[in-house]
Amino acid sequence: MPVNRWMAESIAPYVGARVLEIGAGIGNITTWLLPRDLYVASDINPHYLHYLKNLALGKPYLQVDRIDLEDASCFEKWRGQFDTVVCLNVLEHVRDPLLSLRNMASVLQPGGRLVLYVPQGQHLYSSLDEVLGHRCRYSREMLAGELKSTGFEIERFQDFNHFAIPGWFLNGRLLKRRHFSRSQLKLFNMVVPVVRRLDPLVPGRGLGIIAVARRL
Repeated sequence: MPVNRWMAESIAPYVGARVLEIGAGIGNITTWLLPRDLYVASDINPHYLHYLKNLALGKPYLQVDRIDLEDASCFEKWRGQFDTVVCLNVLEHVRDPLLSLRNMASVLQPGGRLVLYVPQGQHLYSSLDEVLGHRCRYSREMLAGELKSTGFEIERFQDFNHFAIPGWFLNGRLLKRRHFSRSQLKLFNMVVPVVRRLDPLVPGRGLGIIAVARRL
C-alpha cells in the first residue's frame, strides 16, 4: 500500500461531494477520492495539468484547472462553489500563506471544510526540506494561528506518520541527503499496511499534520 493511499483514506471522511484539490500533481491523491459530484483537480505545472486532463477523460465529474494558490483571480470563477478544499503538501511552499488561505476560503460555501496537510517540526528542517522548496515546517500553534486569522474554525488536528521521523532525521539532518533511496521508499511502502494501524497509538508529534477546518 503506498503512502498516498494511506493519506487519501485518512482524509476521505472529511471530504464532501464538491471538491477543489490544490496542487493535485499527477493525481496520486485524486484517484483515491473519486468519484464525486464535482471534483476540480488543479495545479500550476503544465506537465501535471496535461496528465490530469488525460485522467479526466471519460469522467464528466472531474475537471482540471490551472490555479495558483497566491493569485486571487484564479479563484474568482469558483467563488462559493465547493464544500471541500483539499490542499496537501502545498501551504509550506507559498510566500504568503495568509493570502493563500483566504483564497481557499473564498471558494468554500459557509461551513465548508478545508483539509490540509503540512510538514511538522521546524527542528526536523533539513536538506530534504530545502530540495523540496519548503518555506518552513509547521507547529500546531503556527498553523492554528494562520487558520484562525483567515476565517477558519479548527475542527481537527491529526498527527500523521510518526514512523518516518527517524528516517527523515537520519537522511536529512545527519547525512545531509537530498533524497531518499529507492530501496528506502520501497521498504517503507511495504510496511505501510502495518504502520498505518499503529500510527494513531504512537505518542508525540508526527512527521506532518492533517488539519480539518471549517469556513466561518
